Amino acid sequence: MSIKNRLQFKELISESLLRDLILFSFLFILVIAQNWDSILLLLFPLITFIFALFFKMIDTVRQESKTEDTLIIYNPLGSEKVSSHRLNFSAFIQLILLFWFGAESLYHPQLIDNYYIYFISIFIFFYTFGFYSVFIDLWKYSKLEIIIENFDAKNSRKDHDNLDNVISFLKMKSFKIISIINLLVFIILNALNILFAFLTFDEIMPRFEYILPGTGFENSEPIKLSFIIYAIITTPPLISIAFLIINYKDINNFSEEKLNKIVSSLPKGTQNKIIENLILLNENFKNKLRLE
Repeated sequence: MSIKNRLQFKELISESLLRDLILFSFLFILVIAQNWDSILLLLFPLITFIFALFFKMIDTVRQESKTEDTLIIYNPLGSEKVSSHRLNFSAFIQLILLFWFGAESLYHPQLIDNYYIYFISIFIFFYTFGFYSVFIDLWKYSKLEIIIENFDAKNSRKDHDNLDNVISFLKMKSFKIISIINLLVFIILNALNILFAFLTFDEIMPRFEYILPGTGFENSEPIKLSFIIYAIITTPPLISIAFLIINYKDINNFSEEKLNKIVSSLPKGTQNKIIENLILLNENFKNKLRLE
């Protein structure tokens, strides 16, 4: 890859990425300013935003490296832009809920003592929904497609949506596995959270105390959380990483025969350009490309 094709660090920082980072930092600082004793609940929006930032940076790289004569659509992780937006929304909602929860503990501590279970349930719902939403339509965006353009400007990109030009996509088996597990994890985690919240509230299950910014005001006590919250905070990110690996492998496992069939009728220069683009997108394609 030539030096001019290598992205500088400053090119990885887009205007929209900076906007999201500034907005998240502002909300996060507002929450921290309430003087939370433990960072456990703060980790939920932080983890969500880190994933959103990951997708946003990949999308930025894709947009910066895209040129007018690009002949490849390569989405091994689905639509990074869509995933980033959904996770950002989840992270911002979580921060707003935390700020509201902290404020209520300061100004209406008795209200928190009686109704904190409902807050925790809503908070966990938005956390798990953020990761769940990334994979509900992953199949729609995950593909490796060759764009065969007509050289007539009027007909340019008319084959853009031709399925015959898609050489790789998320396999049906993988899609079913991801969809079923994704839905089950979302439902089970939320159901377990609600169940264990009520069990710990009634002192039936083991629990631990969590101090809020207003704990102690008007004789208010720490809220009681179930230990299952540690499983809830770690499961969605780990499952998401596993899903992304499955999707990445599926998209990169394309058929050389289909690629040959698509490009064989094209001019030699266009064939070389397609191969060049594929190798620039993923150097692991070098060993698979054996076009004459």
